[in-house]
Amino acid sequence: MSEWVIITNKGFSSDEWIGRSVIEPTNILSDNFGEEQLKKSHLKLGNDFQVETLKSFLPYLNAISIEFPSEKDGRGFSLARRLRQLGYLGVLRATGHVMVDQYRHATQSGFNQIAISSKLAKRMPEPYWQEQIDGFTPSYQEKLQSGNSNSSSLKKNILIKEAKNIQNLNLTNTGLVGAVVTKVIRWTDWSFSFRVARPKNFRFQSGEFVMIGLPGNNGKPLLRAYSITSPSWDDELEFYSIIIPNGPLTSQLQHISMGDTLILNPKATGTLLLDSLLPGKRLFMFASGTGIAPFVSLIRDPEIYEKFEQIILSHTCREVKDLNYGKSIVETIGKDPLIGEYADRVFYYPTVTRETFHTKGRITDLLKTGQVFQDLQLTPISRDTDRAMICGSIGLNKDIKAFLETSGLKEGARNHPAEFVQEKAFVASLNPIGLGRSF
Repeated sequence: MSEWVIITNKGFSSDEWIGRSVIEPTNILSDNFGEEQLKKSHLKLGNDFQVETLKSFLPYLNAISIEFPSEKDGRGFSLARRLRQLGYLGVLRATGHVMVDQYRHATQSGFNQIAISSKLAKRMPEPYWQEQIDGFTPSYQEKLQSGNSNSSSLKKNILIKEAKNIQNLNLTNTGLVGAVVTKVIRWTDWSFSFRVARPKNFRFQSGEFVMIGLPGNNGKPLLRAYSITSPSWDDELEFYSIIIPNGPLTSQLQHISMGDTLILNPKATGTLLLDSLLPGKRLFMFASGTGIAPFVSLIRDPEIYEKFEQIILSHTCREVKDLNYGKSIVETIGKDPLIGEYADRVFYYPTVTRETFHTKGRITDLLKTGQVFQDLQLTPISRDTDRAMICGSIGLNKDIKAFLETSGLKEGARNHPAEFVQEKAFVASLNPIGLGRSF
């Protein structure tokens, strides 16, 4: 057996890169490599390399590997995704400490291959990997959350039902896809979260939203914009919704159950992206109601901890129980194999406006009085070090924007990074409950 065992979507295979010359990123930047030489080489990257410096070379490279020095170090997944975003089309290989239950995460991040040591392959033989490749084994995140030994057979049943349900939907020439519901959780009388199987080849960046919904009474799809609350590496998509009385979509959506099929537009978009912000040390996230959705996606993505030293997540709701969903996500960070080591860098600051609470009041008022910074023992916001994201009601967005601009921060966008960004796609979707978006 050779030093490395290569895993592809067909199972174990031999190493086709044997004989290729190995080059380091420092060599490619300093030496004069020709196009043909680059095509015949294997570029070896550490998981902390700034791949933007390689952009002009990517069209000529077809073999890149990224080192995973530890199974708890997930920076390589973010690096892979960034390479794909920059336009790299060649083979991308994860090398080193990649576990079998990270296979789907790796492929969704952009990897074509995984290279593990012969020693590791003996402990995790091909049948273990084949289960992941076939898609019937729960991801490591699902194991952490449920520990259910029947998860594999349950997922098989759901996938079978999904195939039947999607066949019954006529989505021909619509550009839409079916997505089967795998889990539903009720948080309050008027809010719930749900997970769906991730459609094949669906990619998005943490913080983006998609159009999702159900068939309408007139036969046309009834779609609304929903932020994806799961991180971009997850093998499922999660959403958080409120229930609007007599709302065309949520009045029906509230009754979904596991195995039902929803309709999804596979094109994700949004402004709450890390690339829309200039480099900084602290990232403030301001949310109200279901505006927490894109932020619980971002805080579970390893990339955010590569770019910022501290994450301050503020969530404002009317009642204490409306905080439950966001709080539950924050509390799992320390147990997450990918980002658990960064848990002490996340500052969670919930506020409630209509009930007694240890931090009662509108976040804008608490910012102006300085109570936020006093409670968290942080210095006030500064343009030199701080960046911000906003997602909530019209009032929240307007007031936080004004506060940030008073502090010297300027608003940015996907094509023009600056000090803060806000999601404007939902602010018109006001509702009687005051929880945010989607109706």
